[in-house]
Amino acid sequence: MTDASLPQLLSVAEAAADAAASLLREEFMRMQSSAGHDLAVRWKGTPHDPVTACDLAAQKCITDMITRSFPTHRILAEEEGADKYGDSQSPYLWVVDPLDGTNNFIRGKDSFGTIVAVMKGDELLTGCMVLPMRGERFTAAKGQGAFANGQPVRLRKTVGMKDAILCSNITRRACPDASGVLRVNMPDCTSMENYGCAARAIGDVLLGWNDGVFFRGLRLWDIAAGFLMLTEAGGRCRYEWEESGNPRGGVSCVGATPAIFDDLCSFVFEHKLA
Repeated sequence: MTDASLPQLLSVAEAAADAAASLLREEFMRMQSSAGHDLAVRWKGTPHDPVTACDLAAQKCITDMITRSFPTHRILAEEEGADKYGDSQSPYLWVVDPLDGTNNFIRGKDSFGTIVAVMKGDELLTGCMVLPMRGERFTAAKGQGAFANGQPVRLRKTVGMKDAILCSNITRRACPDASGVLRVNMPDCTSMENYGCAARAIGDVLLGWNDGVFFRGLRLWDIAAGFLMLTEAGGRCRYEWEESGNPRGGVSCVGATPAIFDDLCSFVFEHKLA
């Protein structure tokens, strides 16, 4: 089994993400122009977790491109069926979210995109995130920096937590009190945002607009590419599995500028407030 070069991996990751994002853009525009356009929405267990025909079509677009270029590589993707591809002994794993932000997509919001990353063992090698309606495209390869629309990423020089704008999946972290009202803990920062799209949340940090993200219950395909990009841009990242040994299970995670990383990790992991 031969090694694949970083340029080869990144080229396919970019091409696959671009193709899927183009498909999503076309479907989104069709949906905007036709009130009766049927997305074939169904729910994967909870009202927070829909899947549409577009999720499935985008995933097939991506997996077809990966398997043509690297037939032995394994694939971990959000929707069902991708685990049938590749050689179980291959060290290479493609981590794919074909439509990140499905809830936004079906409501006509522009915060959605496609995420493709490649790992070898536990090491993140390359990644691409495309948000087609926002005109944002992020790429990275290990040791070669991170780029936003072709320009090197420069993270914001955060002073401290009180200076920080953070993004998190607020509703997913909330718990009901005795009266049934949902409540959520938040760190002492300037502002909290909740986009419902990990690619946008991490992308805003890469663009220097925000300072960090933290999530509970997201999956590896939501964060793999973005966390490589943050690391390549000089940020720091950490994630821990919520269910050991389950690659489709949730993670608790932090990605942030260096000035606030330790404080945010303390909030999420040590004090377990997230």
